[in-house]
Amino acid sequence: MSSAVATTGPTGRVRVDVRLLGIALVIAAAVGYLMYTGLQGSAASYFVTVSELQARASEVDGRRVRVGGDVVPGSIVHGGPGEPIHFRISDGTMELEVVYAGVLPDIFADGRHVIVEGLYRVGQPVQADSVLTQCPSRFEATPQASG
Repeated sequence: MSSAVATTGPTGRVRVDVRLLGIALVIAAAVGYLMYTGLQGSAASYFVTVSELQARASEVDGRRVRVGGDVVPGSIVHGGPGEPIHFRISDGTMELEVVYAGVLPDIFADGRHVIVEGLYRVGQPVQADSVLTQCPSRFEATPQASG
């Protein structure tokens, strides 16, 4: 048996080893699958505002959502150990209640822009399993107390 991938047969046509062709197809399919799943992850980086979510509430009821907004000042309620954190986010027009049981990012605070991802059900808080905070694009000096 020849180790060549393609050989010339008696009729002058090129023959391809079927096993190598099969392996090449399996590798191509695996690469295609990885590219597809990678693109799905980047498509999820898009998020809707609170108002957009409320407008499509019946359409997305019971599904995972990714929604962005600012943390409403004074709305953060830390539970005890092992209890979830409750807070509200707003896009300036509407507010949305969020419940999150994970570890919050260090810069999570009132007024900070966040993106939450989790299960949405109409009339209930979003059951978030991911909270991302937007890093400040510029740093500002803290106001000095006048004395």
